[in-house]
Formats: sequence, structure tokens, C-alpha cells
Amino acid sequence: MMEDIKKYQKAEKLKKQREETQAIPWYYDGLENLCDRIHPGSQLLKITDIKALSHDTKLFRLISAKKNKPLAPFRAGQYIGLIVEINGVRTSRPYSIVSSPNQLAYYELGIRKKEDGFVSPYFFENAKVGDIFEVTEPLGNLSYNSMFHGKDLVYIAGGCGITPFISMLRDISERAIPLNVSLIYGCLTEKDILFRDELEDMQKRRSNIKTNFILSEPESDWKGECGFITRDKILNEIGSIKDKYFYIVGNLPMYQFIKEEMKELGVSKHRIYYEAFGVPDDITQVMGWPTEINSSKKVNISIKFRKYSKTEKIEFEAYCTEPLINSLERTKNLALYVNNGCRSGECALCRTKMISGKVFVPPEVTIREVDKDFGFIHPCISYPLTDIHLDLTLT
Repeated sequence: MMEDIKKYQKAEKLKKQREETQAIPWYYDGLENLCDRIHPGSQLLKITDIKALSHDTKLFRLISAKKNKPLAPFRAGQYIGLIVEINGVRTSRPYSIVSSPNQLAYYELGIRKKEDGFVSPYFFENAKVGDIFEVTEPLGNLSYNSMFHGKDLVYIAGGCGITPFISMLRDISERAIPLNVSLIYGCLTEKDILFRDELEDMQKRRSNIKTNFILSEPESDWKGECGFITRDKILNEIGSIKDKYFYIVGNLPMYQFIKEEMKELGVSKHRIYYEAFGVPDDITQVMGWPTEINSSKKVNISIKFRKYSKTEKIEFEAYCTEPLINSLERTKNLALYVNNGCRSGECALCRTKMISGKVFVPPEVTIREVDKDFGFIHPCISYPLTDIHLDLTLT
């Protein structure tokens, strides 16, 4: 009897000690909350400021639209996918974060109005202070890696391709990171140079940052470099390619030109990072496009998907010269949104199971081998050459 009483007293004592030192709170998983902070999936942001950067580019500052939901942290050079709905079409476009990663009170995006574009003209002309938009979490692999990139970096930017480099340079400047950076920035005219004052100021204050502007269509009073970013101009700026790591951001024609210049310079592929930057303006002009395909050809797209726990199927026609995801988004009666971020085949958020059919993917796009092996495509950069059957229930 006494032995049972002693056991009970000991158990009560242990229970009391446990409750004193480890109170039982409302359920809280620190790791789960940390993961949600870093990778929220999507965020709601509100525009607080809009500023003109040039005749066709604006700077948008956005804060979290939820008071108790801070912005996700990001690495300098990353982007977010901005989701909009235009005339019933729900779509997204990636925009680099130009603000510094050392503060998370806001994100800033530099958005250029693209002629004949769909999202940028709409956003440029209609977005106003107070508007709320859904965006993805920060994405992308364009960032400094101390293990592989070394200490001597070369940033080559074309036009609006300067945006990720602004964030990277701000980070280097603010934290006085001991890296040597040569920025070679190509634009059409002097009025197209973005963040010029800030770049020139960084160069004055930081001896490890050098900037060179090159204009392809300069006015007569321009005293700087003229023409394209050729191997001679690159070598003249950096002296030698030895131990240099190159980051290149611009449009597809620029990539094609710069790749040849890099080959002539003898820069190995593992010392270059090309940031994906949208789809070709004319896919029929891309190397490898089957010339027997008529650009006005339409194909039949059938999609199986789930809606309210039921499996449904829809069919529609699509042009072979338009990415599958664009055709899907414009099919309003589908009321289906395929998650996506980069629109360039890099992030793999839109990976979709293709049951049958044949698509064309630009040769510079790298699709993971496992996706190829199991029949998954990236509809954001896939052009249908034949009738296509997609199964979104397997995504």
C-alpha cells in the first residue's frame, strides 16, 4: 500500500515539475512557421508607391497586404511571379526584385512596358497605389554562390536585364562584401539607361564596383562606348577572363549574340550563368523549329482535370506558335489556373503530364531529365506541334 502511495506521490511530483518548466501552450510548430515564412507559396502585396524610371519603365513599391504576414525573404537576384486578371484571363509574369534583400519592409519591381505585350502594358497603364495583387514567393537561381563563383564577377545586362543586378549590387555595396564586380550594361539610347545615377554613385563610393554603359543607337553627343557588347569590349573592360564568373541577363537575341562572344573568348560553360528571360517573340525563327509547320496551324488540346472532387475534360484549339499555357489561360470557360512562375521553363512550377502529342521546346531551355523520362512538360515554354492530351490530375 505504502509503495503505491510513494509511486503516486513521485508521479505527481514529476507532473508538477513538467508543468512548471514546460507549459502546454496553444499548438505551435516553430519549424513549420519558419518554413511558411521562407516559402509561403503565394503572397498578397499592395502597391504603395509608383515612380517613373524612364520613358517606358516604372518602379513599383509593394508591401504585404496582411499586417501580420511579413514578406518572404529573398536572395539578391531573385524574382517574383506577378499574377493579374485581364479581361477574364488570369495569368502571371516574372519580374526581378530590384530592392535590397537586407530589408523586408517592401519589394520593388522595375517594369518596362513591352510593345505588343499583354501584362506589362496593362500593369504599366492601370496599376495604381492601393491596388492589391497576388504574387509567388521569391524564385530563381540567379544569385551569388561563394563556393563556385569566386571573387571576380562580371555582370552583363541588356536593357531591362539590369533589374536583378541592381539588387545584387545594392547587397554588395550595403554589406561591403569583398567582391570585384564589373558591370557591362547595354542599352539602345541614353534615355534607356535605368538606375544610372545610383550605378554611377556606387562606382564612386565602392572601388570594387565598375560600371560601363554601351549604347547601340547613341545620340551624337554621347561620349561613352557605342555598338554591341562584343568580345573585344568585354575583354577591354575586364582585362582577362581568368577566374571570372559571368552572369548574363537580357532578351533572347542578346543571349544568342553573347553566347558566340563567350565562345570566342574561351569562357567555359560552367563559368557562365544565363538568366531565363521570357519566350521568343517569334518561335518560328528559333533554331530547330520544324520548317514544315505552318505558323497559322491550329491543333486540338484536350485536358483532364479535377473540379470539386470530380474529374472533368475539356477540349479547345490552340495555335502551334503560342506556348500551351497562354492558350490554356485564354480559354475562359476552362476556369483553371496552372501554377507558374518564370514563364521560361526554369522554375518547373507548371510541370504537367503529357499523355500524348508532340511539342517544340527552344534548344536553350533545359528540362530536367526526370521530367522527360516520365512524360512531363513545361507548358509555359512548350509549343504544340500535334494534337495534345494533358492530364492535370497527375500533376
